[in-house]
Amino acid sequence: MSKKSITLDVDPTIMERNMKIIQDNPVEEEFNKLLSSAVDTVPSKLVKPRPGFCVKTYTKPDNKKVFVNICLTEAIPCPRDITNNELMQILNSDDPSSYRVPMSLGEGRTEQDKSGVPATVYDVAINPDFFKKIEKDDLFQTFFLTVVFEGLQDKYQFEIDITKYTILKHRKSIGTLQSHRIQIRDIQTCEEKTKSPLIEEIQEKPAKIKEINVTKKRELIYRLRREPPTGEIEYLLAEFKIPASMELKDMNLEVGKDRLVLDSKGTYDLVDFFLPCSVDQDIIDAQLNRNNDMLLVKMPVIH
Repeated sequence: MSKKSITLDVDPTIMERNMKIIQDNPVEEEFNKLLSSAVDTVPSKLVKPRPGFCVKTYTKPDNKKVFVNICLTEAIPCPRDITNNELMQILNSDDPSSYRVPMSLGEGRTEQDKSGVPATVYDVAINPDFFKKIEKDDLFQTFFLTVVFEGLQDKYQFEIDITKYTILKHRKSIGTLQSHRIQIRDIQTCEEKTKSPLIEEIQEKPAKIKEINVTKKRELIYRLRREPPTGEIEYLLAEFKIPASMELKDMNLEVGKDRLVLDSKGTYDLVDFFLPCSVDQDIIDAQLNRNNDMLLVKMPVIH
């Protein structure tokens, strides 16, 4: 799904109706600490992966269809090259986590399957050399997909039926692959990583709940979190660090059912991400706090 083909169903006057300039209600101390330490974070870059193969599976217990696009980028390091026997020994050892597969787990989004039925899709990016290995080796493929499913379950707090999956034969991906923000590290080939036990996620998550996206070069710092932190989600809260030089007239906020777009009219890069759950776009509350130069967008969740 390309950005050009998407029309957000949103009142264009949302900023006029819902945004307020306030002088109190300070942003939580935790976020300020994260912002103040932004300069010390690992530098990152946006990469556009290419398709590898697509896996269809289902959630438990509601049996909802989920697609996982396994995609490729050289920006992801390759794990150290081991044999099947070594992998079996590691899996049967007391510390199976000693063998790590670098990967980037993308945010979930809604796409249509071949029947036009909406389904959740995740993009998982890995190194192309490691992809060649899992394509040819059933043991490594089973191991890798188990790791991917466990990673998605842990990150997004839902359960996958790991015994019930299919690799699609005629489609390499569902929907348009999303860009990933990857930490810039010293990238080595598979052969060079013989001593580095790398299953670690190396993505900086631009829209993950309770995470912060720290970027440079005219990109806004922002994060998306849930409230309350545990239990059923009542609303999502998007928090943006707005430069003091930017005024209300310079910003255009659009919130759709499952997507948020903040356009600073060319002053800063466009912020555009999918939401992890559906929100009620008719009662969005946006407030600009000039004490902290923070834009807070509160989005009630639809259950």
